[in-house]
Amino acid sequence: MLFDAHAATLSPNEQFVLDLAIVTVAIASLIFADSKVKSKNPGLIFTIIIVLAVSGRLLLDPIPNVQPVTFLAIMIGIYFGISYSIAFATIVTLSSNVMLEHGIWSNYQIIGWASIGVLAALLRNQFIQNEKLNITNLAIFAAFSGFLFNWIVSLSILHNVETSFFFVYLLNGVPFDLLHAGGNVVFVAWLANPLSELMNRHTNLKNSEAVPEIASS
Repeated sequence: MLFDAHAATLSPNEQFVLDLAIVTVAIASLIFADSKVKSKNPGLIFTIIIVLAVSGRLLLDPIPNVQPVTFLAIMIGIYFGISYSIAFATIVTLSSNVMLEHGIWSNYQIIGWASIGVLAALLRNQFIQNEKLNITNLAIFAAFSGFLFNWIVSLSILHNVETSFFFVYLLNGVPFDLLHAGGNVVFVAWLANPLSELMNRHTNLKNSEAVPEIASS
């Protein structure tokens, strides 16, 4: 007897656990493989992180406002600088929205994630102290970034509604802002240290002067 595997279904919680396990295995594989790479290769790591961001966003799409892109945008800003942050925001948004949905909001998503990456690059000295990642400062900024990103994307509704409705819209979106902020903090606690070690091996950012150097390159 043959069985149709496509007929099998999972509950939302089961699907979430499975998706989380897939992302975890992918990241663990990346870190293990990278430990065997002897030379710096920022382009390769940047590309792989883009793939993780896109796949993570798609896999976690059923959970409102919980996805790894904001956290990864911060990490890209800290370790790769401003120009990489803008490229990251653009590529991840356009690539993932092919599967999700494109619209005027896509432009605001790019602006939102790029702005967060740029801020992280400019504030790098607050996150890297004594050559170590300050998890507390990173978590606070990640939580703030959840609100900032949602507020920037919310500006897209001004193309269709009056300005007076905008603040009501922001208030109604606070629960989703909290989900985004909380998700970002979880990603910091879960992934910040291993990703920090990986990215640090593939960048020459050793001091505060490195950020403008990368930004101008």
